[in-house]
Amino acid sequence: LRIRKLHLGKDHLKVANSLDNIAGIYQRQNKSDKALKSLMESLKIRSLYGNDNLDVATTLFGMGIIYCDRGDLAKAMECYESALKIRKKRKKDFEVAQTLHNIGSLWALKQDYRRALKQWLAALEIYRKTLSDDHHMVACTLGNIKMAENMIDEAR
Repeated sequence: LRIRKLHLGKDHLKVANSLDNIAGIYQRQNKSDKALKSLMESLKIRSLYGNDNLDVATTLFGMGIIYCDRGDLAKAMECYESALKIRKKRKKDFEVAQTLHNIGSLWALKQDYRRALKQWLAALEIYRKTLSDDHHMVACTLGNIKMAENMIDEAR
């Protein structure tokens, strides 16, 4: 990171790439504060080049994961919704489905299974267009859908 900052400048996109990679390492080490700090610095750099590029969406998505892990569901939702907007605009179907899936999981954590179900059904529709039926994300989403349907049925 230091070498890239020295030779490319502190606001270069390759510096942002390094910061994202470092955040991933911190996240695997359960150092969410440091991971989030790296992602925020990366987002600041990426935003200098436009707020609607896919790298911004990827960084926001990573921040959403960390906020969710920390229990800050409001900030996680904000990050996921911002990432979703960019990914839809850029027509990145798999990434849209991934984001919808995580938004569904946030709704489930809030015990709003109807909203979770809506997100997971939308994600499943895209996954089925872009992945094989035996892909783990199709199976995971189907399991989440069944769980949400069971929770909705129990609440009746």
